[in-house]
Parts: sequence; C-alpha cells; structure tokens
Amino acid sequence: MAADQSTFFGTLLRKAIRRVIRFYYPTIRVTHAERLPTEGATLYIANHPNSLIDPVLIGIATRRPVRFMAKAPLFEGRVLGALLRSVGMIPAYRASDDKSSVRRNVESLSVAAENLAKGLPMGIFPEGKSHDLTHVEQVKTGAARIAQQAVALAEGKPVWVVPLGINYEEKPRFRSRVWVAVGETVDATAWFAEHEGNEKQAMRQLTIALDERLKAVVVHLDDARWGPLLDDLEWVAPVYASADKVRAVSRVQRRKNIAEAINYFESKDPERAEAITARVAAHQEALAQAGVRINSPVFQYTGAGLFWRFAFKIYRVAFALPALIGTLLHLIPFVLVRLISPRFEGIGKTTTSLYRILVGLPFYGVWYVAAWFALHRYTDGKIATVSVLAMPLIGIFAFHYWINAGVVWRSLREEAKLLFNAKLLAELRAENLAVKEQIAELGDEYREAFPDKFADPESAASA
Repeated sequence: MAADQSTFFGTLLRKAIRRVIRFYYPTIRVTHAERLPTEGATLYIANHPNSLIDPVLIGIATRRPVRFMAKAPLFEGRVLGALLRSVGMIPAYRASDDKSSVRRNVESLSVAAENLAKGLPMGIFPEGKSHDLTHVEQVKTGAARIAQQAVALAEGKPVWVVPLGINYEEKPRFRSRVWVAVGETVDATAWFAEHEGNEKQAMRQLTIALDERLKAVVVHLDDARWGPLLDDLEWVAPVYASADKVRAVSRVQRRKNIAEAINYFESKDPERAEAITARVAAHQEALAQAGVRINSPVFQYTGAGLFWRFAFKIYRVAFALPALIGTLLHLIPFVLVRLISPRFEGIGKTTTSLYRILVGLPFYGVWYVAAWFALHRYTDGKIATVSVLAMPLIGIFAFHYWINAGVVWRSLREEAKLLFNAKLLAELRAENLAVKEQIAELGDEYREAFPDKFADPESAASA
C-alpha cells in the first residue's frame, strides 16, 4: 500500500468539494484556531456526526489538505473509491464491517503513521463510526497507535495530536451554521518520551486523554435523557450585555454550555438533577397538550409587548411574493431531491445532508441549464444569463423566508390559542416561570463554579 495516493486531480477535487460545502454551510465558526499547527506532522481527531461532510469541514477549518482514515466499504465502489483515493484517504478495516479483515487495519494504521511522520496532516474519527447521538462514543486506540508509530518514524521531529469538535446547529438543514472547536493539543513526541519503555501504558493513557479532550469540544451529554430537552433550556446559557458578545455566540455554543452544566449537576447532585428533569418533562407534556412550545413568546411578554410582537410577525410574513416566485422557480428540483435523496440515506440523519448535496447538484445544475435554454429561446443571451445567475439567490431567499414563515405562523397560532383561554395561560405561565427560576439557580451556580467558560468565545475564522 502506497504511503500517499493523493493526486493533482485530488487537489482540484478537494477545492471544488470545499466550495460546495461552504455553500451548503455558509457560516463555519472556528474557535481557538491558534492551536492549529500550520505545518508539520499533525493528527486531527474529531467526532463524526455527518458522514463524508465531516472530513471536508475539517479541511476547511484547518486550511490544510488533511488525509483521512475512512471505512473500507466506501472504497469498494469504482467511482467513489477512486475519488477517495485521489484525495489521499486510507481504508480502515473495522470489525463491524468484516471481522475477517481486521488484521489489515494494522497495515492501514502503519500507512497513516508513515504519512504523518513525513509531515502530511492526517485525520481519524476515533469513535469508529458516524452517529446522531449528543454523546461521544468510546474513543478507540487507533489514534494513539498512529501517533506512537509516527513518533518512532519522525526521528525527533514534533508530532501533534489535535482534537476537533464538529458541532452543527442543525446538520441536515441547508444554510445552517457550524461551530468547529479546536481542543487542547497533545505533543505526542513529548508524551511518549515521558513514558519511554512502557508504550502500551502510554497509548492507553493517551487514548483516555484524547477522549476527555474530545468531549471538551463537542456538545456532549453524559445522560442521554436530557437530549430532547437541550434546545429548550437556553436560559441556562449566559446573558451577554454587549451586542458584540451576542454576535459572537451562536446557538450551538450556548447548547454546549447547557450540556456541560447538566453533566456537572448530574455528577454533583444527582437527586436534584433528577427532580428537575422530571419537572421539565412534566411541564413539556402539559405544554404539548396545550399545543404550545416551551419557549413561546406568551411566556416572555404580556400586554403591549406581546401585541407589538404579534403585529411585527404579521408584517414579517406579509411580503410573500418574491418568496413565492423563488419557490415556483425551484419547485420541481426541490421536490425531486426531497423524494429521491432519502432512498440512499442510512438510519438517522448522518447522511441526510450528504445525499441532498449529491442528488441536488446534478438536479439543480440540469434545471438551471434547461432554464437558460428556455429563456434564450424567447429573449437574448444576456437576459437569459443574468436571469439564471439570479435564480439561486432568489431560491435562497425563498428558502429562508419559508423557514421564517413557518416559525411565525406556529407562534401566532400558539399565542392566539392561549390569549383566548386566560385560565390555562395563567397556569402555564406560572409553571413556566417556576421551572425557569429553578433552572436559573443551577445556571448561576454553574457560572460561579466555572466563570472562565463564559468569557467571550474567540472567533478565529468565519466562512
């Protein structure tokens, strides 16, 4: 097996794919980018929530041509296998895929170590699989083995291991945001020098350290029962006074703060955490029966404030004509992509965005070409070209409009329903306030215990 199979075509392909992913996820925030080595032997480890899109995002965040270990079945197809090899990816033989070929994985790890020792950036997903969990699965020993072999081959040159947390705001959704958090780097050369003569223990301890550092940069819940409640507990997150701080903090970063607070109280005071879990779940059930969300504006505003919010929401959805035009122009390819892409998707959402991209690119490409020919038949070439170039922009506007409109109309239905049932509204408001106050106490305690976690997040790169 060759040490590096990356090609000139692979370099061009890598650049093209990155442009596509940047279009699908236009905002990619990287924090603590100063921890990223700009050159030299670097092994990147990361969680794996989004199939083949995760390696691309790591390349964008690190600004380096990172080569990855990928599960061997992906290389079996002629086209996909050739494409993966062209960008330097290496097959990983997992027991879950084929128990008889696990021994071949030793060879793959050696190839990765050879690449790394030469100064080529390598990447591996140490959980061994892609998943939807708000949880880091057990980190396997592959990363530590690669690092150990690379240190032995590098002849004293530094070898770095860098944890990366890939956190999607809403990974299947087109144009949603991504936060890539860079964890505390490990100097593998120094690590194994300290444990010279006991490599097995060094690898075990390094695996434990990487597990801890990876959990520190992703949205990780020790207790999965809190997962469905996570997005509804944003009042635990800090309230920033300055506009700059508000702009610097995304929803997914607040989500991580909440997850860490939950983990803290689960370990410190499990009985108290259990009681609050039960109360929040009961409140959610009561709200569901009433057809109201836990963060509805009816629990935040009253009187004139609620009235003006109601009026402003109607204003926001009043100008639907441009969105309607954009919808009609893209209705056929949109419906076809949504009908066809699920046929290729696996269980969960780990491949949803990948197949929407793979299916959508040719469908929308053919649609735009057909639109150009249709317009050119009845107009001149310049008008046809300008119109087709404007179509994607109109489509993006329509996409965001309908997302916003859906939220607005749902909110209006909730508010109208409760405004005409004063008794139920009063009961739900009282319980909502009590739950918020109880959780706010936990939030205050957590912020006092870990004040450094709520400093301004450092935004080193935004795409």
